[in-house]
Amino acid sequence: MLKSLLTGLALTFSITSLTYASTTATEALPELVSRGAYLATAGDCAACHRDTQSEHPLAGGYGIQSPIGVIYASNITPSLQYGIGRYSLADFKAVMRQGIAPTGRYLYPAMPYTAFAGMSDGDLQALYSYLMLAVKPVDHQVAQTELPFPFSFRPVMRVWNALYLNSAPVSGSDASAGSIERGGYLVKTLTHCSTCHTPRNTLMAEKADVFLSGSQLAGWIAPNITPDRQAGIGQWSEQQLVTYLQTGAVHGLAIAGGEMGTAVQNSFSKLNDDDLVAIARYIKSVSAIQGEARNQTVQHGKSADQLSTETGVKMDPHGLTETQSMSGAQLYNGACATCHGSDGKGTQDPQHFYPALVGASAVNNRQPNNLIMTIAEGIDRNTSSGHAFMPEFRTQFTTAQLAQVAEYVTQQFGGNTSTQISARQVQQAISGVDNCNGVIHYASRLVYIGIAGIVIVLLGCIIFFKRRSR
Repeated sequence: MLKSLLTGLALTFSITSLTYASTTATEALPELVSRGAYLATAGDCAACHRDTQSEHPLAGGYGIQSPIGVIYASNITPSLQYGIGRYSLADFKAVMRQGIAPTGRYLYPAMPYTAFAGMSDGDLQALYSYLMLAVKPVDHQVAQTELPFPFSFRPVMRVWNALYLNSAPVSGSDASAGSIERGGYLVKTLTHCSTCHTPRNTLMAEKADVFLSGSQLAGWIAPNITPDRQAGIGQWSEQQLVTYLQTGAVHGLAIAGGEMGTAVQNSFSKLNDDDLVAIARYIKSVSAIQGEARNQTVQHGKSADQLSTETGVKMDPHGLTETQSMSGAQLYNGACATCHGSDGKGTQDPQHFYPALVGASAVNNRQPNNLIMTIAEGIDRNTSSGHAFMPEFRTQFTTAQLAQVAEYVTQQFGGNTSTQISARQVQQAISGVDNCNGVIHYASRLVYIGIAGIVIVLLGCIIFFKRRSR
Protein backbone atom coordinates (compact mmCIF):
# COMPACT_ATOMS: atom_id res chain seq x y z
CA MET A 1 0.00 0.00 0.00
CA LEU A 2 2.83 2.37 0.88
CA LYS A 3 4.43 1.61 -2.48
CA SER A 4 1.22 2.51 -4.34
CA LEU A 5 0.73 5.68 -2.32
CA LEU A 6 4.25 6.89 -2.98
CA THR A 7 3.95 6.05 -6.66
CA GLY A 8 0.83 8.20 -6.86
CA LEU A 9 2.53 11.03 -5.02
CA ALA A 10 5.45 10.81 -7.41
CA LEU A 11 3.11 11.21 -10.39
CA THR A 12 1.48 14.24 -8.78
CA PHE A 13 4.93 15.56 -8.06
CA SER A 14 5.80 15.37 -11.76
CA ILE A 15 2.58 17.09 -12.84
CA THR A 16 3.45 20.14 -10.73
CA SER A 17 6.73 20.40 -12.67
CA LEU A 18 8.95 19.69 -9.67
CA THR A 19 12.09 18.18 -11.08
CA TYR A 20 12.94 14.78 -9.67
CA ALA A 21 16.11 12.87 -10.41
CA SER A 22 15.52 10.63 -13.39
CA THR A 23 17.82 7.96 -12.00
CA THR A 24 15.40 7.26 -9.15
CA ALA A 25 13.18 4.34 -10.08
CA THR A 26 9.63 4.37 -8.78
CA GLU A 27 10.21 0.97 -7.20
CA ALA A 28 12.95 2.45 -4.98
CA LEU A 29 10.87 5.32 -3.61
CA PRO A 30 9.70 3.73 -0.33
CA GLU A 31 13.27 2.89 0.64
CA LEU A 32 14.53 6.30 -0.50
CA VAL A 33 11.86 8.17 1.48
CA SER A 34 12.50 6.04 4.57
CA ARG A 35 16.20 6.78 4.30
CA GLY A 36 15.42 10.48 3.90
CA ALA A 37 13.29 10.43 7.05
CA TYR A 38 16.23 8.98 8.97
CA LEU A 39 18.55 11.65 7.56
CA ALA A 40 16.10 14.40 8.57
CA THR A 41 16.22 12.99 12.09
CA ALA A 42 20.01 12.81 12.05
CA GLY A 43 20.14 16.42 10.85
CA ASP A 44 17.70 17.46 13.60
CA CYS A 45 15.74 19.57 11.13
CA ALA A 46 12.84 19.90 13.57
CA ALA A 47 14.98 21.66 16.18
CA CYS A 48 15.04 24.88 14.16
CA HIS A 49 12.31 24.52 11.55
CA ARG A 50 9.45 23.83 13.96
CA ASP A 51 6.44 26.10 14.21
CA THR A 52 6.34 27.18 17.84
CA GLN A 53 2.60 27.92 17.60
CA SER A 54 1.25 24.74 16.02
CA GLU A 55 4.23 22.57 17.06
CA HIS A 56 4.46 21.25 13.50
CA PRO A 57 8.09 20.06 13.27
CA LEU A 58 8.91 21.52 9.85
CA ALA A 59 6.53 24.45 9.27
CA GLY A 60 9.09 27.05 10.36
CA GLY A 61 8.97 30.11 12.55
CA TYR A 62 11.35 29.28 15.38
CA GLY A 63 13.59 32.24 16.22
CA ILE A 64 17.28 31.35 16.35
CA GLN A 65 19.23 33.63 18.66
CA SER A 66 22.49 34.81 17.12
CA PRO A 67 25.04 37.53 17.93
CA ILE A 68 23.67 39.58 15.02
CA GLY A 69 19.98 39.20 15.90
CA VAL A 70 17.10 36.76 15.68
CA ILE A 71 16.99 34.63 12.54
CA TYR A 72 13.68 32.89 11.79
CA ALA A 73 13.87 29.36 10.42
CA SER A 74 11.96 28.78 7.19
CA ASN A 75 9.02 26.55 6.36
CA ILE A 76 10.47 23.38 4.80
CA THR A 77 7.21 21.55 4.15
CA PRO A 78 6.24 21.19 0.46
CA SER A 79 3.82 24.12 0.66
CA LEU A 80 3.71 25.78 -2.75
CA GLN A 81 3.08 29.23 -1.27
CA TYR A 82 5.21 29.36 1.88
CA GLY A 83 7.45 26.31 1.81
CA ILE A 84 9.77 24.49 -0.57
CA GLY A 85 7.05 22.93 -2.74
CA ARG A 86 8.41 24.53 -5.92
CA TYR A 87 12.02 23.52 -5.31
CA SER A 88 13.67 21.24 -7.84
CA LEU A 89 16.36 18.83 -6.67
CA ALA A 90 18.94 21.27 -8.08
CA ASP A 91 17.35 24.10 -6.07
CA PHE A 92 17.49 21.98 -2.93
CA LYS A 93 21.16 21.16 -3.48
CA ALA A 94 21.96 24.85 -3.97
CA VAL A 95 20.35 25.67 -0.64
CA MET A 96 22.10 22.84 1.19
CA ARG A 97 25.53 23.29 -0.35
CA GLN A 98 25.77 26.98 -1.19
CA GLY A 99 23.24 28.65 1.07
CA ILE A 100 21.40 30.19 -1.89
CA ALA A 101 17.60 30.01 -2.30
CA PRO A 102 16.04 29.64 -5.79
CA THR A 103 15.20 33.36 -5.74
CA GLY A 104 18.91 34.15 -5.44
CA ARG A 105 18.53 35.16 -1.80
CA TYR A 106 21.54 34.26 0.34
CA LEU A 107 20.98 32.39 3.59
CA TYR A 108 22.75 33.04 6.88
CA PRO A 109 24.90 30.20 8.25
CA ALA A 110 22.55 29.89 11.24
CA MET A 111 21.15 27.36 8.77
CA PRO A 112 24.26 25.14 8.84
CA TYR A 113 24.72 24.78 5.10
CA THR A 114 28.43 25.05 5.84
CA ALA A 115 28.11 21.52 7.28
CA PHE A 116 25.42 20.17 4.95
CA ALA A 117 27.58 21.18 1.98
CA GLY A 118 29.62 18.00 2.48
CA MET A 119 26.64 15.64 2.20
CA SER A 120 26.69 13.05 -0.56
CA ASP A 121 24.45 13.35 -3.62
CA GLY A 122 22.61 10.22 -2.56
CA ASP A 123 21.82 11.57 0.90
CA LEU A 124 20.65 14.91 -0.46
CA GLN A 125 18.38 13.13 -2.94
CA ALA A 126 16.94 10.94 -0.16
CA LEU A 127 16.33 13.91 2.12
CA TYR A 128 14.68 15.84 -0.72
CA SER A 129 12.46 12.85 -1.49
CA TYR A 130 11.31 12.62 2.10
CA LEU A 131 10.50 16.32 2.41
CA MET A 132 8.62 16.41 -0.88
CA LEU A 133 6.79 13.08 -0.77
CA ALA A 134 6.20 12.22 2.87
CA VAL A 135 5.79 15.56 4.64
CA LYS A 136 2.36 17.19 4.64
CA PRO A 137 2.34 20.72 3.12
CA VAL A 138 1.60 23.38 5.73
CA ASP A 139 0.67 26.85 4.52
CA HIS A 140 2.35 28.72 7.33
CA GLN A 141 3.98 32.08 6.64
CA VAL A 142 7.12 32.64 8.66
CA ALA A 143 8.10 36.03 10.07
CA GLN A 144 10.75 37.86 8.07
CA THR A 145 14.25 37.98 9.48
CA GLU A 146 15.19 41.60 10.02
CA LEU A 147 18.80 42.14 11.03
CA PRO A 148 20.56 45.47 11.46
CA PHE A 149 22.64 46.88 8.63
CA PRO A 150 25.05 45.67 7.23
CA PHE A 151 23.83 42.11 7.98
CA SER A 152 20.47 42.91 6.40
CA PHE A 153 22.29 43.29 3.07
CA ARG A 154 22.33 39.62 2.15
CA PRO A 155 24.69 39.84 -0.88
CA VAL A 156 27.47 40.36 1.65
CA MET A 157 27.15 36.60 2.27
CA ARG A 158 28.58 36.03 -1.20
CA VAL A 159 31.87 37.43 0.03
CA TRP A 160 31.60 35.44 3.28
CA ASN A 161 30.97 32.22 1.34
CA ALA A 162 33.94 32.88 -0.92
CA LEU A 163 36.13 33.23 2.16
CA TYR A 164 34.84 30.44 4.37
CA LEU A 165 32.48 28.00 2.64
CA ASN A 166 34.05 24.63 1.84
CA SER A 167 31.78 22.71 -0.52
CA ALA A 168 34.08 19.70 -0.89
CA PRO A 169 32.20 16.43 -0.28
CA VAL A 170 32.95 14.61 2.96
CA SER A 171 33.80 10.94 2.56
CA GLY A 172 32.24 8.22 4.65
CA SER A 173 28.54 8.32 3.76
CA ASP A 174 28.73 4.68 2.66
CA ALA A 175 31.49 3.59 5.05
CA SER A 176 31.06 0.42 7.07
CA ALA A 177 28.63 0.50 10.00
CA GLY A 178 30.14 1.76 13.23
CA SER A 179 33.38 2.87 11.59
CA ILE A 180 35.33 6.03 12.36
CA GLU A 181 34.87 7.06 8.72
CA ARG A 182 31.09 6.84 9.03
CA GLY A 183 31.23 8.76 12.30
CA GLY A 184 33.35 11.48 10.73
CA TYR A 185 30.82 11.91 7.93
CA LEU A 186 27.92 12.23 10.39
CA VAL A 187 29.72 14.63 12.73
CA LYS A 188 30.94 16.90 9.93
CA THR A 189 27.69 16.98 7.96
CA LEU A 190 24.29 15.85 9.24
CA THR A 191 24.74 16.20 12.99
CA HIS A 192 26.75 19.42 12.37
CA CYS A 193 28.44 19.19 15.79
CA SER A 194 30.95 21.89 14.91
CA THR A 195 28.18 24.47 14.46
CA CYS A 196 27.94 24.79 18.23
CA HIS A 197 31.12 23.14 19.54
CA THR A 198 33.74 24.97 17.42
CA PRO A 199 34.90 28.53 18.25
CA ARG A 200 34.38 31.20 15.62
CA ASN A 201 36.61 33.96 14.31
CA THR A 202 35.98 37.68 13.96
CA LEU A 203 33.56 37.18 11.07
CA MET A 204 31.73 34.29 12.77
CA ALA A 205 33.32 31.53 10.69
CA GLU A 206 34.40 28.32 12.41
CA LYS A 207 38.07 28.04 13.34
CA ALA A 208 39.17 24.78 11.74
CA ASP A 209 42.36 24.56 13.81
CA VAL A 210 40.39 24.26 17.07
CA PHE A 211 37.68 21.92 15.78
CA LEU A 212 35.17 20.90 18.49
CA SER A 213 37.05 22.68 21.28
CA GLY A 214 33.98 24.49 22.62
CA SER A 215 32.11 27.74 22.12
CA GLN A 216 29.46 29.95 23.70
CA LEU A 217 25.96 30.08 22.28
CA ALA A 218 22.86 31.94 23.53
CA GLY A 219 23.87 31.82 27.17
CA TRP A 220 25.04 28.20 27.10
CA ILE A 221 28.55 26.82 26.77
CA ALA A 222 28.91 24.13 24.11
CA PRO A 223 31.82 22.34 25.79
CA ASN A 224 35.11 21.07 24.47
CA ILE A 225 34.34 17.59 23.12
CA THR A 226 37.83 16.71 21.93
CA PRO A 227 39.71 13.90 23.76
CA ASP A 228 41.69 16.30 25.97
CA ARG A 229 41.65 14.73 29.45
CA GLN A 230 41.45 18.00 31.37
CA ALA A 231 39.28 20.29 29.24
CA GLY A 232 37.48 17.79 27.02
CA ILE A 233 35.98 14.31 27.14
CA GLY A 234 39.26 12.38 27.23
CA GLN A 235 38.25 10.53 30.39
CA TRP A 236 34.95 9.37 28.90
CA SER A 237 34.68 5.86 27.52
CA GLU A 238 33.21 5.18 24.10
CA GLN A 239 30.19 3.55 25.75
CA GLN A 240 29.62 6.56 28.00
CA LEU A 241 29.49 8.79 24.94
CA VAL A 242 26.95 6.48 23.31
CA THR A 243 24.86 6.43 26.50
CA TYR A 244 24.92 10.22 26.69
CA LEU A 245 23.72 10.55 23.09
CA GLN A 246 21.00 7.95 23.66
CA THR A 247 19.68 9.24 26.97
CA GLY A 248 21.10 12.72 27.61
CA ALA A 249 22.70 11.75 30.91
CA VAL A 250 25.70 9.86 32.26
CA HIS A 251 25.66 9.59 36.04
CA GLY A 252 28.41 11.72 37.54
CA LEU A 253 29.58 13.10 34.19
CA ALA A 254 27.04 15.17 32.28
CA ILE A 255 23.40 16.10 31.82
CA ALA A 256 22.09 17.38 28.47
CA GLY A 257 20.12 20.62 28.68
CA GLY A 258 19.14 23.44 26.37
CA GLU A 259 19.72 22.84 22.66
CA MET A 260 21.79 19.73 23.40
CA GLY A 261 18.84 18.29 25.30
CA THR A 262 16.67 18.99 22.27
CA ALA A 263 19.23 17.34 19.98
CA VAL A 264 19.29 14.25 22.18
CA GLN A 265 15.50 14.05 22.28
CA ASN A 266 14.78 14.70 18.60
CA SER A 267 17.88 13.34 16.92
CA PHE A 268 20.64 11.39 18.65
CA SER A 269 18.34 9.16 20.72
CA LYS A 270 16.62 8.03 17.52
CA LEU A 271 19.75 7.08 15.59
CA ASN A 272 20.67 3.43 15.24
CA ASP A 273 23.31 1.95 17.51
CA ASP A 274 25.88 1.60 14.73
CA ASP A 275 25.76 5.32 13.93
CA LEU A 276 26.01 6.28 17.60
CA VAL A 277 29.05 4.04 18.00
CA ALA A 278 30.55 5.55 14.83
CA ILE A 279 30.05 9.09 16.17
CA ALA A 280 31.60 8.17 19.52
CA ARG A 281 34.60 6.50 17.85
CA TYR A 282 35.20 9.48 15.59
CA ILE A 283 34.98 12.04 18.40
CA LYS A 284 37.43 9.98 20.45
CA SER A 285 39.81 10.02 17.47
CA VAL A 286 39.98 13.77 16.73
CA SER A 287 42.93 15.87 17.81
CA ALA A 288 42.79 16.79 21.49
CA ILE A 289 42.59 20.55 22.00
CA GLN A 290 43.72 21.94 25.32
CA GLY A 291 41.60 24.54 27.05
CA GLU A 292 40.60 25.74 30.47
CA ALA A 293 40.67 22.72 32.75
CA ARG A 294 37.61 21.91 34.79
CA ASN A 295 37.69 21.93 38.57
CA GLN A 296 38.86 18.72 40.15
CA THR A 297 35.89 16.49 40.92
CA VAL A 298 35.23 16.10 44.63
CA GLN A 299 35.17 12.51 45.82
CA HIS A 300 31.77 12.94 47.42
CA GLY A 301 29.19 15.62 47.94
CA LYS A 302 29.27 17.75 51.04
CA SER A 303 25.96 17.82 52.85
CA ALA A 304 24.89 21.19 54.15
CA ASP A 305 24.76 21.65 57.92
CA GLN A 306 21.13 20.87 58.64
CA LEU A 307 21.13 22.99 61.80
CA SER A 308 22.04 26.12 59.89
CA THR A 309 20.12 25.56 56.67
CA GLU A 310 16.68 24.51 57.85
CA THR A 311 15.85 21.85 55.29
CA GLY A 312 12.77 22.83 53.35
CA VAL A 313 11.37 26.13 52.18
CA LYS A 314 9.58 28.27 54.74
CA MET A 315 5.96 29.26 54.12
CA ASP A 316 4.13 32.37 55.28
CA PRO A 317 0.59 32.24 56.76
CA HIS A 318 -0.91 32.80 53.29
CA GLY A 319 0.87 29.78 51.79
CA LEU A 320 3.36 31.85 49.82
CA THR A 321 6.97 30.80 49.71
CA GLU A 322 9.33 32.91 51.80
CA THR A 323 12.70 32.78 50.10
CA GLN A 324 13.93 36.35 50.19
CA SER A 325 16.23 35.93 53.17
CA MET A 326 17.29 32.33 52.58
CA SER A 327 20.87 31.30 51.83
CA GLY A 328 21.98 29.29 48.81
CA ALA A 329 22.16 26.20 51.02
CA GLN A 330 18.62 26.71 52.26
CA LEU A 331 17.32 27.28 48.75
CA TYR A 332 19.10 24.15 47.52
CA ASN A 333 17.83 21.99 50.36
CA GLY A 334 14.30 23.25 49.86
CA ALA A 335 14.13 23.01 46.07
CA CYS A 336 16.80 20.56 44.90
CA ALA A 337 17.85 18.12 47.63
CA THR A 338 14.72 15.98 47.40
CA CYS A 339 15.86 14.75 43.97
CA HIS A 340 19.62 15.30 43.88
CA GLY A 341 20.23 14.56 47.55
CA SER A 342 21.68 16.83 50.21
CA ASP A 343 25.08 15.40 49.23
CA GLY A 344 24.49 15.95 45.48
CA LYS A 345 24.90 12.27 44.64
CA GLY A 346 21.46 11.76 43.11
CA THR A 347 20.32 8.18 42.54
CA GLN A 348 20.82 5.59 39.81
CA ASP A 349 17.57 3.76 40.56
CA PRO A 350 16.13 3.12 37.05
CA GLN A 351 12.62 3.82 38.33
CA HIS A 352 13.56 7.10 39.99
CA PHE A 353 16.75 8.27 38.28
CA TYR A 354 18.06 11.63 39.41
CA PRO A 355 21.51 12.55 38.08
CA ALA A 356 24.41 13.25 40.37
CA LEU A 357 25.67 16.81 40.62
CA VAL A 358 29.01 15.56 41.91
CA GLY A 359 31.25 15.16 38.87
CA ALA A 360 28.77 16.72 36.42
CA SER A 361 30.51 18.81 33.78
CA ALA A 362 28.16 21.79 34.26
CA VAL A 363 29.01 21.87 37.96
CA ASN A 364 32.76 21.40 37.49
CA ASN A 365 33.14 23.88 34.66
CA ARG A 366 34.81 27.11 35.77
CA GLN A 367 32.36 28.98 33.56
CA PRO A 368 29.00 28.60 35.34
CA ASN A 369 26.76 29.27 32.32
CA ASN A 370 25.44 25.74 31.86
CA LEU A 371 24.70 25.31 35.55
CA ILE A 372 22.91 28.66 35.64
CA MET A 373 20.91 27.88 32.50
CA THR A 374 19.95 24.41 33.70
CA ILE A 375 18.65 25.77 37.01
CA ALA A 376 16.86 28.63 35.26
CA GLU A 377 15.33 26.71 32.34
CA GLY A 378 15.05 23.22 33.81
CA ILE A 379 15.06 19.95 31.87
CA ASP A 380 12.21 18.43 29.90
CA ARG A 381 13.55 15.64 27.72
CA ASN A 382 11.85 12.52 26.37
CA THR A 383 13.82 9.55 25.06
CA SER A 384 13.25 5.80 24.91
CA SER A 385 14.88 5.61 28.35
CA GLY A 386 12.11 7.71 29.85
CA HIS A 387 11.07 11.28 30.65
CA ALA A 388 13.74 13.42 32.29
CA PHE A 389 12.17 16.39 34.01
CA MET A 390 13.43 19.15 36.27
CA PRO A 391 11.28 22.24 36.87
CA GLU A 392 12.53 25.62 35.74
CA PHE A 393 13.32 28.04 38.54
CA ARG A 394 13.54 31.25 36.54
CA THR A 395 10.02 32.22 37.59
CA GLN A 396 10.34 30.90 41.13
CA PHE A 397 13.63 32.51 42.15
CA THR A 398 14.97 36.00 41.68
CA THR A 399 18.15 36.55 39.71
CA ALA A 400 20.05 36.93 42.98
CA GLN A 401 18.63 33.65 44.29
CA LEU A 402 19.57 31.81 41.10
CA ALA A 403 23.10 33.08 41.66
CA GLN A 404 23.01 31.89 45.29
CA VAL A 405 21.90 28.38 44.36
CA ALA A 406 24.40 28.06 41.50
CA GLU A 407 27.22 29.30 43.73
CA TYR A 408 26.27 26.88 46.49
CA VAL A 409 26.13 23.90 44.10
CA THR A 410 29.49 24.79 42.59
CA GLN A 411 31.17 25.22 45.95
CA GLN A 412 29.67 22.14 47.58
CA PHE A 413 29.78 19.66 44.70
CA GLY A 414 32.12 21.12 42.10
CA GLY A 415 35.45 21.13 43.89
CA ASN A 416 35.98 24.89 44.02
CA THR A 417 35.03 26.49 47.32
CA SER A 418 36.21 29.93 46.16
CA THR A 419 33.77 30.20 43.23
CA GLN A 420 31.58 33.28 43.30
CA ILE A 421 28.62 33.77 40.98
CA SER A 422 27.00 37.18 40.71
CA ALA A 423 23.47 38.18 39.78
CA ARG A 424 24.99 39.98 36.78
CA GLN A 425 26.48 36.71 35.49
CA VAL A 426 23.10 35.07 35.83
CA GLN A 427 21.36 37.91 34.01
CA GLN A 428 23.85 37.78 31.15
CA ALA A 429 23.39 34.02 30.79
CA ILE A 430 19.60 33.88 30.85
CA SER A 431 19.31 36.89 28.52
CA GLY A 432 21.34 34.98 25.95
CA VAL A 433 24.14 37.54 25.77
CA ASP A 434 27.17 36.03 24.06
CA ASN A 435 30.65 37.38 24.36
CA CYS A 436 30.77 38.11 20.65
CA ASN A 437 33.72 40.00 19.20
CA GLY A 438 33.77 43.75 18.83
CA VAL A 439 33.62 43.71 15.05
CA ILE A 440 30.25 41.93 15.10
CA HIS A 441 28.91 43.91 18.03
CA TYR A 442 29.80 47.30 16.56
CA ALA A 443 29.48 46.35 12.88
CA SER A 444 26.66 48.80 12.12
CA ARG A 445 28.49 51.70 13.72
CA LEU A 446 31.74 50.78 11.99
CA VAL A 447 30.03 50.66 8.59
CA TYR A 448 28.35 54.03 9.10
CA ILE A 449 31.64 55.51 10.29
CA GLY A 450 33.32 54.07 7.20
CA ILE A 451 30.65 55.52 4.90
CA ALA A 452 30.94 58.90 6.62
CA GLY A 453 34.71 58.75 6.19
CA ILE A 454 34.39 58.01 2.48
CA VAL A 455 31.89 60.86 2.03
CA ILE A 456 34.23 63.27 3.84
CA VAL A 457 37.17 62.18 1.68
CA LEU A 458 35.11 62.60 -1.53
CA LEU A 459 33.88 66.05 -0.46
CA GLY A 460 37.45 67.00 0.37
CA CYS A 461 38.60 65.87 -3.08
CA ILE A 462 35.80 67.82 -4.80
CA ILE A 463 36.65 70.99 -2.86
CA PHE A 464 40.35 70.53 -3.56
CA PHE A 465 39.92 70.12 -7.33
CA LYS A 466 37.44 73.02 -7.55
CA ARG A 467 39.91 75.34 -5.88
CA ARG A 468 42.72 74.07 -8.03
CA SER A 469 40.70 74.64 -11.22
CA ARG A 470 40.35 78.31 -10.33
